[in-house]
Amino acid sequence: MRRIFLDTSALYAAADRSSERHADCAEAFDELVRSQVGLVTSALVLAELHALTLRRIGPAAALTVVDRLTDSLRVEVRGVTTADVDTAVDLLRSRPNRRYSLADAVSFELMHALGIDAVLTLDADFAAEGFTVLPRTA
Repeated sequence: MRRIFLDTSALYAAADRSSERHADCAEAFDELVRSQVGLVTSALVLAELHALTLRRIGPAAALTVVDRLTDSLRVEVRGVTTADVDTAVDLLRSRPNRRYSLADAVSFELMHALGIDAVLTLDADFAAEGFTVLPRTA
């Protein structure tokens, strides 16, 4: 089964109706949920999403967005190990001129390990690493 990784930026935009890309991301997320593709994210993405939503919208919205993902039977939330972080730090060291976050580097490594080549994101760093980015822009 084909799988798609879910990244913080698109998940946040899908949840925040005031986001400039809300409609695109909400529609793309809804299509993925209705499709037969597997949806994967990480505990680190959830933590990042919670913090972003908490800061921008508030505690109730932050809990709601995390609950919706963790309660969904369609979304697999992968744990992040020390080995995952070590591998991601090695990736960051190998790209000293890139401004990748550790969370993104962990996502890249997890996607490689799981054979995932596409991601729901607004972050251009995923495309720079060779992944197919959804939603597609016009």
